[in-house]
Amino acid sequence: MPEYANCVQWESFEPQVDVSSEFREIAGDFGDPLEIVREAISNAFDAQATEIRILFEVRQIRGNGRLVIEFEDNGKGMAFDVLKGHFWGLGQSTSREDPDKIGEKGHGTKIFLRSENVYVKTQTEVEACESVCERPWESLGTNQMHKPSIRRTEKWRDGTGTLVVVEGYNDNERSLFTSSVVRDYIYWFTKFGSIELLAGRHGSEGLRIKLRCLDAPGYEELDFGHRFPHENSNAEQLFATLGPNAADYFVKRFLYLDQRLEDMPEVSYDMIFSIEGDQAKRAYNPLLRDRARKGKGTYKVGDRYGIWLCKDYIPVQRVNEWITGFGTGSNSYTLLHGFINCQHLKLTANRGSVKNTSTKLLEAIRSDFGARLDEIDKDLSGNGIFTLFDWQSEQRTQAQEKGDFERRRKIISTKKRATFDGLELFEPNNEAELFGLFMEIYSKSPGSFHFEPLDYSTSRGIDMVCRVKTANGVTDPEFSYLELKYLLKMNIKLAPAWRQALCK
Repeated sequence: MPEYANCVQWESFEPQVDVSSEFREIAGDFGDPLEIVREAISNAFDAQATEIRILFEVRQIRGNGRLVIEFEDNGKGMAFDVLKGHFWGLGQSTSREDPDKIGEKGHGTKIFLRSENVYVKTQTEVEACESVCERPWESLGTNQMHKPSIRRTEKWRDGTGTLVVVEGYNDNERSLFTSSVVRDYIYWFTKFGSIELLAGRHGSEGLRIKLRCLDAPGYEELDFGHRFPHENSNAEQLFATLGPNAADYFVKRFLYLDQRLEDMPEVSYDMIFSIEGDQAKRAYNPLLRDRARKGKGTYKVGDRYGIWLCKDYIPVQRVNEWITGFGTGSNSYTLLHGFINCQHLKLTANRGSVKNTSTKLLEAIRSDFGARLDEIDKDLSGNGIFTLFDWQSEQRTQAQEKGDFERRRKIISTKKRATFDGLELFEPNNEAELFGLFMEIYSKSPGSFHFEPLDYSTSRGIDMVCRVKTANGVTDPEFSYLELKYLLKMNIKLAPAWRQALCK
């Protein structure tokens, strides 16, 4: 502490927080409405659930259609004090001290506040309780705190578990909550779609989700784990079977597990890369937009694929700017279905970014990633998908040349022909053919022309510099310009200088 002469008595104070503003800002930081699904699944996972039920439906409430979302799991449930303090409170997560838990800041459940009403019923092995919060988003919008009510109840189910019912979420917007969109989000951006199975972690593969969305007549059951296509990386076999389309079905995986940073050996990470051709992606991802069918699909390959940084094996932020020198074209990154998981990453409050991670750590991971990507690039160039691209290009070139040959052969068969001094001549269709015809005749009978060609240029059509022969056969020492035209038209417009020259 610095010392100040003749200073007055110091007065300590406790800074104040506008609590309602903080709650509203944190709840509003979740940019994607589907993140409510991610947070509910994370809570169920931390509660060690093995079954999760997710329901979206529209119900008539107070005479109006309202979006209702239900999340129910068979996890350990919440005790009365946990529901009161940690679920509804801020910054009081019970998962802070457990490295295997997803929740860290106690912010995730605040996304439920973006609704008209929230109802929670939960049961542990010891007790059961329920809580309701009416119009939380409306209250926070007028700088007033939401005020949940809570009470103990009789046990309402066998075993343990939690039910959360959310009414009027996100201003009743419901276009996103269709089966294909929610399923895709679950497998890409939640713990249920974790990439951990490829990393050798098998503690959660028994987890199941029963999902029913607004467009579905009933529940569908989802299996745990991110979706990857089966490997199919024998380039020669693929090409023999599929020819020019072989690269579209190529799949090869590269796993770098339990890696350590050289300058920070306490930091471990996993890298999982799946190199996938275009059709291999589309076989398991129905939401990809087809270039040939505009309007089909939800997003393009370039909108989703590349390299994702992950924590808890959940994709958080795409870092395609890390990809340099890979492949053979500007869109080579779309071949990558890749993930880098590191538990030392520090996430923002809404889990939407790794910006809270130290620059030193991110640069170290980026450097290691670059070295691994170089290894993959060499492998794929040796006898992988880049080899298939080369073969594909060669075969397509051959096919184009064959087609061009057939087209030209047909044209020749219909051309007019003439005979000159034993030569068979074909009518030219362009200036290049005219030049060839001229040289063929000139080499056979130069005396048939009253000029001598000296030089030609193809920069603007085909033009020649020549010397004109006089009537007595003597060549004029002056150079002249000669332009070849394979077809003369009556309506050709000439510049004034040319008209004057022709009229002389």
